[in-house]
Formats: sequence, structure tokens, C-alpha cells
Amino acid sequence: MKRTILSLLLTTAFLVAIVDAQVQIRVPRISQGAKVSQIIGLSEVSISYHRPGVKGREIWGNVVKYDEVWRAGANEPTLFTFSDDAVIEGKKIAAGTYRFVVIPTKAGDWTLIFNSETKNWGTIYEAKYDTLKLACKPEAGPNEEWMSFSFTDLTPASVRVVLAWEKIRLSFKIEFNTVDKVQASVGTWQLLNNAARFALDNKMYLDKGLDWVERSIALDKNARNLQTKAELLAQTGKVKEAVTTAEESVKIAKEKDPKANTKALEKMIADWKSTM
Repeated sequence: MKRTILSLLLTTAFLVAIVDAQVQIRVPRISQGAKVSQIIGLSEVSISYHRPGVKGREIWGNVVKYDEVWRAGANEPTLFTFSDDAVIEGKKIAAGTYRFVVIPTKAGDWTLIFNSETKNWGTIYEAKYDTLKLACKPEAGPNEEWMSFSFTDLTPASVRVVLAWEKIRLSFKIEFNTVDKVQASVGTWQLLNNAARFALDNKMYLDKGLDWVERSIALDKNARNLQTKAELLAQTGKVKEAVTTAEESVKIAKEKDPKANTKALEKMIADWKSTM
């Protein structure tokens, strides 16, 4: 009888141990994870990081040591991913994912580093994998309790990334070759016209825009791409040519459909003529 009771007790203890080993209690991390991303034209930047808090501590020179590598976050490494080749403050970097670290200094510029080793824990840094380094002047700002990354000054080809923690801001510009991405996607007259409209609407790559719309017209001359060409000509100061091209667009539109609404373009023509 004693052996049976002992056997049951041992079996129960063994099963409890198994169940206990299988139960994993999840609790929130002190420095919680975050992911931010931004589309720039036809490219994308994404940042994965963990957000340490100030919590009444002296951060710079104490929690984060001067002249030592800081993981720019907490826990796992802070990672930047670029969908396409990019230029950061004038320096080229290939598409891919990079560990991002910072070396702060008590005075002068701080060093920002993009490093190709991304698997090790956040505090493990090997300089031999450095891909890009740049100097960045820290700026003062309002207190940021939880470290953050954000995006500002967005254009179709560039964005500024801002790292903010405590009363320090670090910012740097990232650029993509949007025009090459657009060019790679064009083919039909519609796509070429859309690419030209992109240049027109954003007031950039205007010479490329004229080239794209000329190629669109060569494939299929119609009221839409003629209007695009007219607007691009006006944008580049060729008002007389813009009027001639726009009038041709109105003519073709009305020949195809006598009820076509060309009032907006006709107003543009009148405005252009008033400047001639």
C-alpha cells in the first residue's frame, strides 16, 4: 500500500513538473518594442527598436556613456531596413537591413553607424561589419520620456529621420532615386503619362517628365497626354508652346466627344495667354 501511495505521489510530482515547464508567463517588457515605417516615393524605410524611458535618470554621460557605442534603443538591436539603395546625408548605402548604433560625445558631433551584422543581441557590436558612418550634430528639444524614431520633411524622394530621447534630437536625411524607380515601371502610353504627371504634380524631374510625355504621345497621341505636355511646358516657362499644345488637346477631346468637359484646360489657356 505504501509503495502504491509513493508511486502515485511521484507520478503526480512528475506531471506537475512537466506542466510547470510548459507554462510560460508573458509579462510586458520595461522597454517596449516599436516599429515605424515610411513610404518615400516608391521606396520604404522601416525601423524596429525598443523604447527605453528616462524615468528620472541622468541619461547622457550616465545611462548612456560618452565615447562608447550605444545601441540606440534597448533589448534587441535597433534595425533599419531599406527597400532600395539609398543615400544618407550624401553617403550611399545598399538596400537591406542594418544594425543602427550611435557613439555620443560630451561636445561636438555624434557618430551614427549602420552595421551589417543584425543577429546578435543589442549590446554586441563588431566594428568590422560597419557599412556606413556619418557625423551628426545633436540638437536640443522638448523632453521625450520614451525614446522614439519619427519621420519628418517628407518628399517623393526623401525623408528626415529623427531620433528623440530626453532633451536630445538626432536627425538625418535619407534619399531614394525615385526617378529611376518610376522609369523602370513605364511602358504603355498610360504609364508614361502617369509618370509625367508625377513629375508635374511634384514639380520635380520636369525634364524627365517632358521626355516621358513625348514617349507617351509617340505611342498614342490623345487629349490626356497633350494636356500633360502643355502643363509641363508651362511649368518650364515655355508658355507659347503650352498654349498651342493645350489647344490641340481641347480640339482632340471635342472631336472625340462634343460634350467633353474642357473648361479647366480652357481656363489654363486663358491664364497662360494673359502672361504672354
